[in-house]
Amino acid sequence: MKNLYIIVEGQTEEEFVNTLLSDYLYQQGLTGNIQAFIIKKKGKAGGFINIEHFKSMIEPLLHYRDEPIITTLIDYYGINSKKKMPNYEICSQEQDVKKRISCMEDNLSDIIKELAPNYRFFIPNIIQHEMETLLFANPEMFDYENVKGITKDVEDVCAIFPEIEDINNTPEGAPSKRLAHIYEQNNKKYQKTTNGINIATLIGIETMLAKAPRFKAWVEKIIQITKNTL
Repeated sequence: MKNLYIIVEGQTEEEFVNTLLSDYLYQQGLTGNIQAFIIKKKGKAGGFINIEHFKSMIEPLLHYRDEPIITTLIDYYGINSKKKMPNYEICSQEQDVKKRISCMEDNLSDIIKELAPNYRFFIPNIIQHEMETLLFANPEMFDYENVKGITKDVEDVCAIFPEIEDINNTPEGAPSKRLAHIYEQNNKKYQKTTNGINIATLIGIETMLAKAPRFKAWVEKIIQITKNTL
């Protein structure tokens, strides 16, 4: 079975892949190596801040002889210029956020075609709106913080939106920004690589899949393509 390589923005996403997503995919029958690669700037982790950094990270993988399946785990929140995303202005004209993200994913596919025209196993994925979206899948898991206000405040956010993937309606309304504010209001400091991963582990992938349709579609596509390229 083919190896699976996931291009991620930073340490939190890398940890998410290593501690949760890879285990779930192995449970679904994948047997190849699953590895996360952090987008880097001059050898240092720098997040998705420039499309050229993305190209530099992914291009060597496209020329591996075994043709691994390559996908991305990139936040939509923060993509705000053509420096980060080619044709950004065109995609931004879409009124529906899901169509806007799909347009950007098509741009990533076009980049892969430019770098390796015959590459067959790339799955573009830009998460709506960012990885912290998935932490709203089960607010009760915030109880482990032993601060009752956090769970209640997270539940209040969920009640505003039809789906957790819709959480983000102001510049400060992204899931991670909301969590940071909630923790601060409860005299705590939100740490992505500790609080975030701990809560994600408590929630579990299955619950996230049930509450985040776009995330679910991506995971199912990975499983389908991987199993069909034995």
